Amino acid sequence: MTEHPQSFWQRLLSWFHHDSQPATPAITVKDGVWLQMRAQGHYRMGLSSDALEQIGDISFADLPIMTDDVLAAGDDILEVESDKAVENFKTPYAGTVVKVNEDLVADPATINQNKQPDNWILELQVA
Repeated sequence: MTEHPQSFWQRLLSWFHHDSQPATPAITVKDGVWLQMRAQGHYRMGLSSDALEQIGDISFADLPIMTDDVLAAGDDILEVESDKAVENFKTPYAGTVVKVNEDLVADPATINQNKQPDNWILELQVA
């Protein structure tokens, strides 16, 4: 069976429909941390739903990092305390911290709501 080549207008229409749909950023989870690629080499990280369920309600959060810190893979990025445990979360990638969510320290209950846009920890530019 032979395929008929698309006309110019069919290709243009196909291109337009493909580009007009917003791309959904892929989210992956590694060791209790979700990762969302925001731009080339730029990731936003937060606590995964599974990690939050295992920890329970978080009452204290400590961010031992600041903007412009250079991290190695495996460095601590967040320590949380709940009624069940104290847990340290680590970065899966090495890079430079671009932005830190200071609201998590001011109001750790934000993480308990499990709303991904609100429970991010940091943004990292991977080296």
